[in-house]
Formats: sequence, C-alpha cells, structure tokens
Amino acid sequence: MRQRSSYPKPFKAQVVQECLQPGATVSSVAISHGINANVIRKWMPLYRDQPAATSLPAFVPLKAAPKRPAEATVIIE
Repeated sequence: MRQRSSYPKPFKAQVVQECLQPGATVSSVAISHGINANVIRKWMPLYRDQPAATSLPAFVPLKAAPKRPAEATVIIE
C-alpha cells in the first residue's frame, strides 16, 4: 500500500498561488506537480491568503521598438 505524501506548508502555499494566477487551472497545476487536483482543492481555503514561499516571475510589459527598414542600395539596370 502506498504511503500518504506530506508536503511542507510553503510548498502548499506556492501551489495554491499558482492556481490563482490568471489562466491557470487547478488540474493543470496539479498535473505539473504530480499531485491529485482534489488535494490542491483542499489546500485552497487554508493557503489562499498566504504568500507563496518563492516569488513567481511577474509579467513586465515592454514596448517593442518599431522595426526600421534595413538601409539598402537599390540599383536599377
């Protein structure tokens, strides 16, 4: 029989925060961590308001520079 897994509290908080990110689903986060989605759903009310142990990469909007046409010499024959 398989032994029950135990996860540290900071890890649980991080997983819950990943689930709360825009576009993320509990099932996709569960699959990426190899955890049953129902386990994460039990963690949601317990760790929803706690900060994640590690900061997740933040989206930083950047303005792309306009593409300049390459200067070339045109020779008409």
